[in-house]
Amino acid sequence: MTIEELNRAIKSYTIPRVFFFFGEETYLLENKIKSIKDKIVPKDLVSFNFSYLNSDKMTPDEIIEAAEIFPQVSDRRLVVVKNSGLFSNLTTGNFKSIKEYILNLPEYVCLIFWEDGFDSKKVKSLKFIEECGGGIVNFEYLPVNKLEVWAEKQLEKANKRIIARDLSYFVRISGQSLTKLSKDIKKLILYLGDERHKVTRDDIDAVVTKSAEVQVYDIFNKNIIGGRGDKAKEQLKHLKTDNVSPTMVMSIILDQLYELLMCKLLKQDGLTAGEMLEYFDRRPPIFAVNKAIDNGMRYSESYLKKMVDKGLKYSIDMKSGRMGQWDAVELFVSELIKKD
Repeated sequence: MTIEELNRAIKSYTIPRVFFFFGEETYLLENKIKSIKDKIVPKDLVSFNFSYLNSDKMTPDEIIEAAEIFPQVSDRRLVVVKNSGLFSNLTTGNFKSIKEYILNLPEYVCLIFWEDGFDSKKVKSLKFIEECGGGIVNFEYLPVNKLEVWAEKQLEKANKRIIARDLSYFVRISGQSLTKLSKDIKKLILYLGDERHKVTRDDIDAVVTKSAEVQVYDIFNKNIIGGRGDKAKEQLKHLKTDNVSPTMVMSIILDQLYELLMCKLLKQDGLTAGEMLEYFDRRPPIFAVNKAIDNGMRYSESYLKKMVDKGLKYSIDMKSGRMGQWDAVELFVSELIKKD
């Protein structure tokens, strides 16, 4: 089920009996749970018709007990189960028990399972949820263009305006998370106060802290490519001190390398920057594609392929435990700085 299909189901009151929610964009996920709750649970009956269970040691019996309570003075009852632990291993007796119950849910219940960190590769094993009329929704980070539209609307609600160039800059440094973007918008609104209505780049720089992801992009694009190796190592050290995920750092650097290689090859095939957009997993602004093309031209095809292969090897060593995670990241960055 897509986000759009979920929105239509909520709007039309055709809300299924069961959902399985997962994904990185928790702000949107929580917002949709709230929308479902507002639709099917009257505010004055929340204590009777809504249950929230959050435990990684939950048993199927606890969930079933909450779902079996008949709704009071209402047609539906909502039960939200967060991080139950039942979906981490799909071969256990507990999972089989909850699967059997899902297939025979009462008509009045809406049962939402919310699992942080769920491996999307396991989704195929949950097809029974859709087969019985339920929905499986992966809340992924929104593409940049949708983030910009959302941010601009939030600012407009507060009677603030921002030009397109500064809007793109704001979204880029705030990062992909709607949670952080929402907080940064509130900071900007407070910073401007009641008298000022136009957001400037100086305002953004004054209140917005660059996301960890953006800092990694800077390490690669500004410092590694820009030849500032010492600065790259210094920023990497700060990320390590701030307990940023080393797998995330490695993933972004590897993605950036791959995009340089991809743009270089597509450029050789005669494609324009606009035509290259469809080859990106995320849809970047056109200036970012042009920058990747320019940066790709700095390196030979053989060098980029070699470094992508090295990055993949380091990633495998990180996951297997053959190498410490930060050790692998630091060694890979050192090799990129050398450019041998």
